[in-house]
Amino acid sequence: MKLTLQIALGVFLGTLVSQLTVDGWRTRQEGIAKAAAEKLRAEQEKVRLEQGERIRAMLLQGRQGNALDTSKPPAGFVPDDAQAETLK
Repeated sequence: MKLTLQIALGVFLGTLVSQLTVDGWRTRQEGIAKAAAEKLRAEQEKVRLEQGERIRAMLLQGRQGNALDTSKPPAGFVPDDAQAETLK
């Protein structure tokens, strides 16, 4: 009877320790995966913001270029006949 109780207690404690070990390992792995996903998301967000800034700068450059073009005609511009008649 005493031997049976010792075996049962050993099996119970072994199972408990193995379950705690597996849970701890799983929690650690989930933490590592979560940190990697957060790092990837942060990098993607940084890239998205940089692209937005580049696009915004290009649009502002385009607007400034268009504003300069509308204020005076480009060099070598010759109006066509319709515009020439309206100017006279």
